[in-house]
Amino acid sequence: MSQIQSTGEAPAASLVGSLGNFTLSDVLTLLARTNQTGELQVVGSGVDGRVWLDDGELSNAHVGAATTIGQAVFELACVSEGWFYFTAGLVSSSGQPKVPVDAVLDEVSPQVDEWRSLRAVVPLDSDVSLSPTPPADDVQIKGDQWRVLTIIGTGGHSVKAVLDAIGGDQITGLRTIRDLSDAGLVIIADAPEGSGHDGSGPSDAGQTNTTGEVPVTASNGSSSADGSGNLAEVAIMPPPLSSDPWTGPGTDKASSESDGVA
Repeated sequence: MSQIQSTGEAPAASLVGSLGNFTLSDVLTLLARTNQTGELQVVGSGVDGRVWLDDGELSNAHVGAATTIGQAVFELACVSEGWFYFTAGLVSSSGQPKVPVDAVLDEVSPQVDEWRSLRAVVPLDSDVSLSPTPPADDVQIKGDQWRVLTIIGTGGHSVKAVLDAIGGDQITGLRTIRDLSDAGLVIIADAPEGSGHDGSGPSDAGQTNTTGEVPVTASNGSSSADGSGNLAEVAIMPPPLSSDPWTGPGTDKASSESDGVA
């Protein structure tokens, strides 16, 4: 069971910025190198998750159905459009040994690169259907490919619907759909007009509104909405409550509860 508490009486300081300007890797690396303790929340389309640091190391995480800190960081690292929000002083422990940030980033970075590469050729909001013409050569179908083909069926579905039906690791599902397309067994078509955004991360549970521009505030008070700022120059400072896009009226972050993962 996770435990969350505030380490002091003073109001928690915060670091707020856009993932359009700085990646999750940038933010976690800064927090690790400055030995920060607190809660890092990431909010994007379909994603609202948290990881906790203790003296610059990852101590717990709560992101969708992720069961490990590595899986949680992967989910959040796939978000390219959203906001990060660090609150100093909030402590949470999974009861397991803390994990160095660099070790987790080294593990998930190749997975994130593959995820984005697969998304480029198999968009989640595209339609996938059986090819009306058989491939020119003989094709060997594996068991996992056959399952995906039966889910797609003759009517076809969106890639997202097929992945939901498959369950499990979505990278594996995307690989399978890509391989079936390369073999000429399925056709991936553009999404119908007006179908909307499909989300930027591997999870799509919930629809978090992240519209609007909230530029990173630098130590000199200037904005860095164009992405030209240096993350090392971003000040850790208490944000005005009126500009906090996640704290609703009467919300007390220090008293919030989370299930967390090991």
